[in-house]
Amino acid sequence: MTQGTKIVVVAFVLVLVALGLALYGWFKPAPTPPPTSQAIQTWQVTLCYPDLKASQLVRVAMTTAAAAEERVAEELLERLKTPESPNLSPALPSGTRVLSVSREGNSLVVNLSEEFAQPQFWQGSDVAHLRLQAIVHTLCSLPNVRAVRFLVNGQTPEALGGHEELSEPVEPDPSL
Repeated sequence: MTQGTKIVVVAFVLVLVALGLALYGWFKPAPTPPPTSQAIQTWQVTLCYPDLKASQLVRVAMTTAAAAEERVAEELLERLKTPESPNLSPALPSGTRVLSVSREGNSLVVNLSEEFAQPQFWQGSDVAHLRLQAIVHTLCSLPNVRAVRFLVNGQTPEALGGHEELSEPVEPDPSL
């Protein structure tokens, strides 16, 4: 092989390598972006439990961490079923399940299972008012929440215990 032929062959091989690299870059699949996840935030909230003997709400400051407001609301609702002190009453019946939580402007929409509306849990106008207000005050401790709309299995429930109307979002009672 002559010197000129070697140069042509080397040049041809270099052109093939360059062409191969160009085609690889052209047809290579785009890298998939990493899944987006919400950052975990720290939430300063206030749990409010009904003290039925003293006819008042007892406030307990709490810090929790979660990525979404809905998850914090679910945790708060779960905690309201079992007060830490035996002197306090639950604000929710123990079998109540949180079906969903969403935001509508300055209101939280809380969709609960049918156990929430158990008539015996809400007996007495004072008891019903304290228990409902414990939930509302607790959820309104979240930033920019001014009221809570309650649903049972996606529907507006009857008045709790015949006393607490839930056809509109419920705001915190400032007297408590």
